[in-house]
Amino acid sequence: MNIAIISVTDEGQKLAETISSYLEKDPTVINVDVFHKNVRETLQGSFRKYDCWVGIMATGIMVRSICPLIKSKFDDPAVLVTGENGKHIISLLSGHVGGANHFAVKLAGLIGAIPVITTATDLNGKIGIDTLAYQYWLNLGQGKIIKDINRHLAAGEKADLFLPNQFGFLENHPLINESYQTKKWDKSFIRASLSGNDLDLTPKKMVAGVGSRRGVTEDQVFFALRSALQSLHLPVDRLDTIVTAEIKSEEEGIKRAAVKAGLNLEIVSLEDIKDFSHPDCTPSELVNRKFGISGVAEPVALIEAGEKSRLILRKTAYNGVTVAVAVSEI
Repeated sequence: MNIAIISVTDEGQKLAETISSYLEKDPTVINVDVFHKNVRETLQGSFRKYDCWVGIMATGIMVRSICPLIKSKFDDPAVLVTGENGKHIISLLSGHVGGANHFAVKLAGLIGAIPVITTATDLNGKIGIDTLAYQYWLNLGQGKIIKDINRHLAAGEKADLFLPNQFGFLENHPLINESYQTKKWDKSFIRASLSGNDLDLTPKKMVAGVGSRRGVTEDQVFFALRSALQSLHLPVDRLDTIVTAEIKSEEEGIKRAAVKAGLNLEIVSLEDIKDFSHPDCTPSELVNRKFGISGVAEPVALIEAGEKSRLILRKTAYNGVTVAVAVSEI
């Protein structure tokens, strides 16, 4: 997630720096930028460059500033607002698809605030179909159907949720069981069905890029994979592929961990890594000195995820194993 924080007062600026210092330690935050004052100009120039905006200001200032920029729930970034005292975090825009509700709860936990959530499904203890798509990295469309399904869920009806084998783990999710009747089927996508409306959710390709020290064990690699996915609140089952660089292609620990996860292990050549660049990648001087490439885990994950891919977990080390996770937006 790429996050922007903008404040208008001196006390707000201090809170912005505090929030930024917390978020920089979070591997699911790829980049965080802090702005001060010039709210309308800053938003107008950069509104869609970020996944989430946190405004430390009066709600009215943020509302008036973003109104000319809003397009749709599928295009708009998440927008949160808090006062300079940081007592409440308001999920203002894109609560479901943009993840503002999720991030409001997360940010509130970091600074000891109270999250303010107003969406009906959440208030009634349900998980909206668009929230499901956000949390599990699924593509969805048909905006009117989303609204209809969520309205019925908030009123206490349950939708049928048809799950492919890969998403069988959702059958044990308490909140999903409150909202849906889960059923297995042999398709590769998820379907929600309620009151004559069918909505298909197609999984985005999710790839774990792996690098390691020489001689790591299967258990070390699998622990690293599981820990990385836990940071995203996902099980290893959600992964589509594990990938590494050719310099690690003979590491038995990586190969066996892929088998244990039931996933293919893909290999990216050094030449492909050398030719690759992406704004999300953080170069490693050590890897560059030893192998002449910018890194392993991040570039191989993005290369394997394919066109328009993005990091959702930056490279993170776990006892000799480094993992990064990327998804394709297509």
